Amino acid sequence: MTSQETPGENSSTRPNVLFIMADQMKWSILRMYSEIGIETPALERLAAQGVRFEAAITPHPLCVPARTSVMTARYPHSTGCRRNETLMPDGEVHAFRIWKEAGYVTGLIGKNHCFVRDEDLALFDVRCEISHGGLPKGGYAGENSGNTGMDWAVQEKEIDAGHAVRATLRENPQSPRIAYAVTDIDESQYGSSVIATQTESFLDRYAAGEWQADGQKPFAMWTSFPDPHEPYDAPRRYAEMFTPDEVRMPQQREDEFTDGTSPERNRVLGAMMRQDEDSEEHRRGVVSVYQAMTRFVDDSIGRIVAKLESLGLRDNTVIVFTADHGDFMGEHGMAVKGGVFYDCLVRVPLIVSWPGGGVAQGEVERSPVSTIDVLPTLLKLQGLATFDESEDLPGGGALDQAEEEFDSRDIWRDDGR
Repeated sequence: MTSQETPGENSSTRPNVLFIMADQMKWSILRMYSEIGIETPALERLAAQGVRFEAAITPHPLCVPARTSVMTARYPHSTGCRRNETLMPDGEVHAFRIWKEAGYVTGLIGKNHCFVRDEDLALFDVRCEISHGGLPKGGYAGENSGNTGMDWAVQEKEIDAGHAVRATLRENPQSPRIAYAVTDIDESQYGSSVIATQTESFLDRYAAGEWQADGQKPFAMWTSFPDPHEPYDAPRRYAEMFTPDEVRMPQQREDEFTDGTSPERNRVLGAMMRQDEDSEEHRRGVVSVYQAMTRFVDDSIGRIVAKLESLGLRDNTVIVFTADHGDFMGEHGMAVKGGVFYDCLVRVPLIVSWPGGGVAQGEVERSPVSTIDVLPTLLKLQGLATFDESEDLPGGGALDQAEEEFDSRDIWRDDGR
C-alpha cells in the first residue's frame, strides 16, 4: 500500500463505527437463527437494515482468545492468547491502534477482557469499564479500574448495588451445577442498562462537539455487554417474559459421553459440568434467566440505535453486532462454556449494518465466515484500507502493518467475499 496522505487527514468524511459485542451469547438463543431462540426486536430490526451472517464462527470458545482475535484479525495461536489469563500482547497491531492513528475518537464502554497494557489503554479517548461483577476492583486481569474521558452517568454506588446479588450468587446455588437469580433491583443499575446509558451519554456529548477540538472526527466505539454471561441474574420484569415452563430445551443424546464417540477432552468436561444431578426445574430455570438477560441486552441495543437516529448519526455509522463466543445453555447437558469446539460455543450471531453506506439491507449470507475478518471488513468499509493492489488509500504506521498481515492471508477472494 502506498501512503498518499497523513493518517487522520480528511477523517471527517469517514464513517463512524459502533462495534457492539455481547458476551457468551450463543447464536441459537435468537429466534432469527433458531426455533429454540427468543424474539429480539432490536437485533431483528438491525438485521433488516443490514446483512445477517447465518454461519459466523469465532476462532475460540473463551473470552480473551476470541476478543483478541477480533481486535487483531489473528488467530489465538498467532497472538499467543490461548487462555483467559493471556491478554493482548505488547506491540500488537489491533483495531484501536489503527483507528487512533487514523484520527478517530476512540472509546470502550463495558467489558474489556482484552487490553491491559498501558500503551493500549492510552489509545482510548473514552474508557468506562464494567464487567460481570460490576465496576472493576483491580483484582482480575483484563478489568482495569478507573475511567478515562467520562464519569459514569449512573452513580457508582448504584452500579455496585445493582451487582450485589451477582457477587454472592455462586455461594448459594439452586443445585449442584446451577446458580441463577431473579431480582427486584432497579433495572437502571444493571450492567446492560448502565452500558446503554453511558453510550447514550457519549453520543450526546460527541454530537455536541466534545473531543472535536481540531475539527469533526469520526468515532470508533466498542460497546461491550458483559451479559448474558454468568452469573445468571435478571430483573423480574424480564424473567417474567420467559417462564421456565415455556423454555424449549435443546435435544439431548444421553449416551454422548459413554458410547465412545466423544474425544477425551469433551468427556472430561462433561464429567465436570454435565447437569445429571440437577432437577428439570433448575435446568429450565437457568435457561429462562439466560433468555431474560439476552432480551435485556437487546432492549439496551435498541436504546443505543435510537439515540444514534435521534442525533442524526445513524446514516454515517457502521454498526457491527456479534458475540465473543457462545454458551452450552442446555446443549450437551451443560451450561456456561469450556475449551471445546461445539457449535453452541463457537457459532455466534453476526450482523453488519450501514444503509447510508450502501451495505445491503435484509440480506442473509449463508456461507461460513469468521469473526477474525470483522476488522478488515470494517477497514474496507471505512475507506481506511484496501485489499486491491491497484487501489491506493491513506495509510501509515499500524495500518500499513495490518494490511501487510491481511494481504499475506489472502482474505479477499476474487469474487469479493
